[in-house]
Amino acid sequence: MKYLVSLCIPTNGVTEWVLPVMESIYNQNIDEQLFQVVVADNGNNKDFAEAMDSLCSQHTNITYKKTSSMGFLNQIESFRLADGELIKFVNHRMPLVEGTLKKLIDFSNKYSDKKPVVYFSNGKLDLKESYFCNKFDSFVKKLSYWSSWSAGLALWHDDIEKVDRISEFNSLFPHTDILFLNKNSTEYIIDNRVLMQELPTDDTKKGKYNLFHAFAVEYPKILRELLNSNFISENTFNDVMSDLKVFLGQLYFKFIILKRPCSYDLTDADQYIATNFSVFNIKIMALPYFLSNVIKNKIFKKEL
Repeated sequence: MKYLVSLCIPTNGVTEWVLPVMESIYNQNIDEQLFQVVVADNGNNKDFAEAMDSLCSQHTNITYKKTSSMGFLNQIESFRLADGELIKFVNHRMPLVEGTLKKLIDFSNKYSDKKPVVYFSNGKLDLKESYFCNKFDSFVKKLSYWSSWSAGLALWHDDIEKVDRISEFNSLFPHTDILFLNKNSTEYIIDNRVLMQELPTDDTKKGKYNLFHAFAVEYPKILRELLNSNFISENTFNDVMSDLKVFLGQLYFKFIILKRPCSYDLTDADQYIATNFSVFNIKIMALPYFLSNVIKNKIFKKEL
């Protein structure tokens, strides 16, 4: 059966996250013949599997599968199971806000003929509800480093064949590989409406990958390949790298200077940063957050 939308939820089976996401979907009271929910589970949580089996017995439009694909690559498994015209990635700890499912169905109906490249930035960018452009370079520039964020990804069902032809995905950013599949499209859309809200959580329950290897080495490598292949301009490359430098400064302040608890691997942070950036400059980027934190703490102590 061909649905208008497939909501793909790759997960390692965290019950307290996924079940609220599922609830947020079905509470929107949309005809279940219009959309599909795909859950690709690479975890070993028996309670979660039982909960999913129960949901499958209640709803005919759920596809639930145990997978062996690890980390971010589990996303690819979920996309391959999707039957919808528009395939939307849904982070397993981000419930849909009221009205989101109808907006996605309306989007699918409106654009299913043209099939533009689309990214749902969820209010993360400083722009109006939607941004339209006809060049890949402009699309990459406007997205900046948010193209590394998996939660905004969407693709059309016709793109699955192209996904299957990718010989090797970047294990940390397969979603970016997919987002950048259609570099010769004539229509790109960034939809900045807020469609999801993240569940309260802390950094100890997030990824276990090496954070600075991911964002200081692997992601810049993707950008540099685009530059070397003339898909983006040097100006766009430099702009995104400049924004990324600020982002790395935030990460450095939070996890290296403040030493906030997290699940990320932080080993050899300076070494990875030095691959594409000046470690000194990243520390300078961290300085405003450090000073802001000091001032905030002083004000807090005075109030006490």
